[in-house]
Amino acid sequence: MLKGVVQFIVLTLALFAIHHFVLLPYLKISDNVPVLLQHVLLGGFSIVIYLVTQFVATHFFSVVGFGVLGFLLLKMIFLAIFINAYSVEIKAEPKIKYVLLALYFIYLMFLLAKIIPIINIIPKKEEAKAKE
Repeated sequence: MLKGVVQFIVLTLALFAIHHFVLLPYLKISDNVPVLLQHVLLGGFSIVIYLVTQFVATHFFSVVGFGVLGFLLLKMIFLAIFINAYSVEIKAEPKIKYVLLALYFIYLMFLLAKIIPIINIIPKKEEAKAKE
């Protein structure tokens, strides 16, 4: 579990560095929308969803899928609130929206790669024999 959290932190730091030091100067985007806040929001929610999935899979395995979907929806709602709060800045520079969307999908793909093995239901051989 700690290994997964560390991987998310490393991903967040790497994406922050790429975003701040490569994308902003290359695409000539101003820092009106705080880059650090974007990565704290996306990376932080990814870590929370990963940890909640671990907990729910351990204690309430039958509802783990609903927990993941609920927290992914909550992440989308907070991202929509964030976009609404900075709507003037985003409208002034539409490239910000596309970079944020790309980052959202990168975090989402990494999160799904980490939680699919947790929620994957593969019956063990002993359980399969017991059912027969």
